[in-house]
Amino acid sequence: MRVSTLDLRERRRSAQSRLPTELGLDGVELDAGERARAIASWRARMVSEYVSARIFSALVPQAMRAALPHPSVRALTQMATEEVRHAELCAEVVRGLGAEPVAPMPEDLAPVPEHRDADPLEAILRNAIAVGCCSETVAVALVGAERELAATPALARLLRSILRDEVGHARFGWSLLERSASRLDAGQLRRLSFHLVTIFRHQLATYAPLRDLPGASDAAVSVGIMDGPATFRLVAETLARVTVPGLERHGLEAGRALREATSRAG
Repeated sequence: MRVSTLDLRERRRSAQSRLPTELGLDGVELDAGERARAIASWRARMVSEYVSARIFSALVPQAMRAALPHPSVRALTQMATEEVRHAELCAEVVRGLGAEPVAPMPEDLAPVPEHRDADPLEAILRNAIAVGCCSETVAVALVGAERELAATPALARLLRSILRDEVGHARFGWSLLERSASRLDAGQLRRLSFHLVTIFRHQLATYAPLRDLPGASDAAVSVGIMDGPATFRLVAETLARVTVPGLERHGLEAGRALREATSRAG
């Protein structure tokens, strides 16, 4: 079986990319195990950011079917480009840790749900909530905390650049929900609330492996190694304290959905 590879060894030279040339990570005191763990983590993030571009790209035709205004379609295309840029930034961290930014791609990339069982507005709202109000809102919390603990000013600047985009991605979902909420009838709100269980179950399943990861030293955390249990707690708190209240303000039964998703996750 042929396994595709993401190879970002070729630096982008354009001024627009603004990739850093020196992160100063060679001066951070890490043992061999921590350095290997950091490299593996940033390679995984590099791939994750890269493949995330397909999600925003897939939302473009959904936005068109829902007759969203042109700025929304333009924003989605820009978000896809930003995800690729994030992958390039992650590659710079891998390089700064003394390794090559090359990693295997997932063998199977799950298609972005089209939700053909729903009308076009409800369909894109399902995805906008899953991506913007959940995944990207959690990413804002994670990257924001990471930036505060960054080992070097250059790494902090890199993370700030990613964070700025993640904030924009989260705002897209929240803004679309806010603009659309008054147009939703009782049936649509009920179906969206029901679908939140699936969304939250996916979020919890994505981050559940963090609970089994070991803790990490301050130096390790400063270069992007996750302290597993602490990171999972931050994810859970963000969903409960940010996402749930935000969704409930627009008439969705988010608290009930999160409780049901949590109980099913065990």
